[in-house]
Amino acid sequence: MDLFLPNKYPVTEGMGLSVGFCTVWNKPEVALAAAPDLLRKSAIVGTLYSRQGVNPLLRNLALNPQIRTLALWGFGSLSNTPFGKSGTNILQALWKHGIGKDGIIPEVDFQIEPEINPKVVEQILSNVELLDLSTVELKAAVDKLPSHVAEPYMAPVAFDPPAPRPVATLPHETVGFTVRGQTVLDAWQQAVLHVMRYGVVKGTQYGMEQRELPAVQWVVENQQGLFPTDVPEDWPKELRETVGVTKDAIEAYHQIFLSREPKPGIAYTYGSRLRQWKLDGVNTAVDQVVTGLIGNLANSPDSRRAVATTLVPAIDATAKEPPCLISVQCLQSLDKLHLFATFRSQDIFKAAIPNAFGLLALQREITEATGFAPGSLCIQSVSAHIYEGDFDHAKKLIDCSFLDRAPKRVWEAKDADPRGSFIVRLEDGEIVAEHQGPDGAMLGEYRGKTAKDISLKVSQLALVSQVGHALDLGHELQKAEHAIKLGVAYGQDQPLKL
Repeated sequence: MDLFLPNKYPVTEGMGLSVGFCTVWNKPEVALAAAPDLLRKSAIVGTLYSRQGVNPLLRNLALNPQIRTLALWGFGSLSNTPFGKSGTNILQALWKHGIGKDGIIPEVDFQIEPEINPKVVEQILSNVELLDLSTVELKAAVDKLPSHVAEPYMAPVAFDPPAPRPVATLPHETVGFTVRGQTVLDAWQQAVLHVMRYGVVKGTQYGMEQRELPAVQWVVENQQGLFPTDVPEDWPKELRETVGVTKDAIEAYHQIFLSREPKPGIAYTYGSRLRQWKLDGVNTAVDQVVTGLIGNLANSPDSRRAVATTLVPAIDATAKEPPCLISVQCLQSLDKLHLFATFRSQDIFKAAIPNAFGLLALQREITEATGFAPGSLCIQSVSAHIYEGDFDHAKKLIDCSFLDRAPKRVWEAKDADPRGSFIVRLEDGEIVAEHQGPDGAMLGEYRGKTAKDISLKVSQLALVSQVGHALDLGHELQKAEHAIKLGVAYGQDQPLKL
């Protein structure tokens, strides 16, 4: 019997010829053990865990046209949840309505893989009976299976394997994304990656399109100096100038950002709003850097009042170009001064790097006045976006920086998880994961018989902050579990000696 990718989509072959039996969310091995006649009456026994499982099911029917009955046994609580019934609902709609335009099944809005020929599916629908036995227990369901044998209704058809789907936007959370980097350039490239891969294409008030990702927080943890020193040598001059990463561009931006006087022809700058904030029609101005930021921290190092804003509601509520940067706040923690900035709107590709270095210059001024060491820079981009004219450049940057570049080892010291690391060992037939802080101090110990036991506890307690670290830990825990089962020695970061 020909089957579609049986290693990926496992099914059990039976002694029957004309019945395909789908257990929906019930485990096939349990059903086969409970009802031995099922294997005698069925040609194929398999499951349907998800909506996408409809595609391999149709592929197997096309490969085996001797199957003339598709029986669904969705009996039990799991098979009757909304998620458990999703695949069943698609099959029922398909047999009722057929395939609509662009391979979409009416009523359920599900698209069949484009490699699956709709004309072949029409032949399947015309010749295969869909028999829903979900309301009866297993023995009764098996008794209702037809026992007759019919001739194949067509020659077997093999469709091309499904190709990766080019999508405009990958599935993602709705709001709230955090990226980190040691330098501005590290964090910025992560932000560009997120906006380009997860941002939604939508219009703007300027008539052009943008790719927008809501609420991107990018954290710069250890930028040394006020200019980038880690620009890749292979970046072309055009890219350097477009993203504002040249020293001349950043020096010019420092002057604008830190200056209290707006430049000729410009209504305001961030510097003028921060240093000469005043209400419309009022002559008295407030230097928020001196009084709001430095002043509050000088009065109390633990102050949460070191806040400055660029917004003047009386002006900006109806302005066509209100400030993109709307607030700056400083917090001292462990003698380090962290600066937080909120942008209502931020052009991630062209403006974000100069914005970041302007904020770093402001942070340095505040640290020099207060005596604190500089800490992290945390930028909240409520609307992080890239305009359509920069899509091609941004895609090339992602290709160069991520897709075409080998991934870094997650355990390099400078990229270590700030929440600590884990030492994994075996002890008395159990897996032991010892949680250590960045300084090597033991913070906790977690034991279990399986990798899943410990993984769930680590996840519950939020002990890992990096995806790479979590994947590496999961790999080690599973390796330790295999070592116990196989009775071999385990060594962290070492292959098992089988």
